[in-house]
Amino acid sequence: MIFKEESQLLQNIKQGYLYRVYLLYGEEKYLKEMYLKRLIHLAAPEDFQEFNFHRFDGTQLSVDSLIESCEAMPFLAEQRCVVVDKFDFEAMNSQDKEKITELLQDPVSTTVLILIVDKEEFLPKKNAAAKKLVNLCDKAGAVLELKKRESSDLVRFIRSKLESRGCSITKDQAVFLMERCEKDMLTISGELEKLAAFAQQTKEEGSDRPVEITSAMIEKVTCKTVSASVYDLAKAILADRFEKAMHMVEDLLYLRYQPTVILSALAGAYLDLYIAKTAKNMGLGEESIKQNFSYKGRDFVVRNSLRDCSKYSTQVLRNSISYLAATDYRMKSSRADSGILLEQAITELFLIASGQKR
Repeated sequence: MIFKEESQLLQNIKQGYLYRVYLLYGEEKYLKEMYLKRLIHLAAPEDFQEFNFHRFDGTQLSVDSLIESCEAMPFLAEQRCVVVDKFDFEAMNSQDKEKITELLQDPVSTTVLILIVDKEEFLPKKNAAAKKLVNLCDKAGAVLELKKRESSDLVRFIRSKLESRGCSITKDQAVFLMERCEKDMLTISGELEKLAAFAQQTKEEGSDRPVEITSAMIEKVTCKTVSASVYDLAKAILADRFEKAMHMVEDLLYLRYQPTVILSALAGAYLDLYIAKTAKNMGLGEESIKQNFSYKGRDFVVRNSLRDCSKYSTQVLRNSISYLAATDYRMKSSRADSGILLEQAITELFLIASGQKR
């Protein structure tokens, strides 16, 4: 069965009903992990979980071992639970695909098999192998796609989590936190734990009023994703704030982000601005950009780029992207130190932005 809504899966779990096979895929890792925990708790109670639960890493999967685990008899329980993380049916050879096909066509009656697909580009409508896997799991059990939450849903999620910890937050501050975390629920959840713990330390003794979360708290306690941080780095470069930009780079390197990752995210930030600038020059807006480019679940990136792109010339953005592409090639094709190449790129981007490029 292909579930159209998460509520269908939740209802089954509440009723204690289990299918023999589950396929969970989609962009939202937090939701996949949340539902996986609930399914494991139901399928393999902790009393005998040591004997009745097996978890495989899909990147190192032996299909024969998986089949053997599924066919093993449960110990003092109705069923076993077998989980495969990072399951990649598309990448399997034809022999393993055939074995998985046979397993799913006749699932073991005493095993609950849960397949977790982590690939963001798992597209059943476009890829034949992905479509086959969905069809097999549809007939054998249940399939659920877990998409990115809408902004309004994430605001409710943030408020609910904080309220349960004795804190309150305005909509604007919730959106601010959400954008720092690039709307990723797993990242948001972790940052909320830190934020709530810090906020409680500021609570007046004897007060029973919720602690209000402020932007200052969010900036002090939470971490931006690398893409969000690098977007600010791009703005600092284009605004001719060299010292601030170099401090940002130092912070990112201190956090052990690889220079290639920083450069890639920086190129992405410039490309977002260039796309927005070009669209604006053509009289087009947010909806047109989202229809023509891959901004699924990243509406705020489009909005921010449209807001900021007017400050920069098309030529500066174009020249910057060309230079970043050349630096990326040098990083990947030469033995030069990537950190030095990154610092050189930042300096050159300043020269391009200020019109002093040689």
